[in-house]
Amino acid sequence: MANAASLVTPWTGKNDISFKQRFVVCGSMAFARRMDEICSRLAEQDVLAIAPDDVDTGAEFSDQKYYQRFKKEVSRRHIKKVRDPRTIGIVVANYEKYGTPSYIGANTFAEIAIAFADNKAIFLLDGIPANYSDELSAWGVHDLRGSLDPLVFRYRDRCRKDLSQLRLPCF
Repeated sequence: MANAASLVTPWTGKNDISFKQRFVVCGSMAFARRMDEICSRLAEQDVLAIAPDDVDTGAEFSDQKYYQRFKKEVSRRHIKKVRDPRTIGIVVANYEKYGTPSYIGANTFAEIAIAFADNKAIFLLDGIPANYSDELSAWGVHDLRGSLDPLVFRYRDRCRKDLSQLRLPCF
């Protein structure tokens, strides 16, 4: 996953991201590689994005109880990222899965609902799924139609800092 500490702040050129606004990428762990790619593409545009922690989706668990504890902790950590005050929105990697276009699973829908409740912007990369269209439309979710450009524009508009020096009149 993209390491946020390695990203350079576009305005200062320094690695100080402690107060930088960001997006959190959400989606099925089956899309982990694609979520990393989203973070990389956004970093190229000086947009900070945080992907879910590395999770070995093929890991074997000794029993169901251990797996449930593991999944609970991973979910809790990612939800904290969504709720963090530096997070201005989420980007949902909702590609086709199991033959379902614009797939959004239970955890991802929960993350969307939390982002909505916290007044965060919500962007879907690959359309609004029919089974959630009423809720997502009512919540003002943005369909990126595969392009990150509207998200980059919104980020720059929201995070723009005027670095020009004030000019005083000459007397």
